[in-house]
Amino acid sequence: MDSLVAIRFIIEKRELDNLSAAILMDIRSLMFEFEECILQHVLQQGNVAADFLASLGHSSPPGISLLDSPPTGLWPILTGDQLGVSFLCF
Repeated sequence: MDSLVAIRFIIEKRELDNLSAAILMDIRSLMFEFEECILQHVLQQGNVAADFLASLGHSSPPGISLLDSPPTGLWPILTGDQLGVSFLCF
């Protein structure tokens, strides 16, 4: 599911009939526990670190993965982000 579709589902309270619906409904209900919560869609090119981690998650075995430190390939992305470097995503 595209993240923009997910954000629209959460904000506009749309009905969704697939496996992601339960997770998105949980997100919607958890948002009420915060005084303020802002959802904002960011293009893949604007969040290279999250895209890297999502790709890593897709290639990992099912389940929860806890990382004690950033994976090796993430270090240059984090350093570049800190320095304001732009990256191309493919």
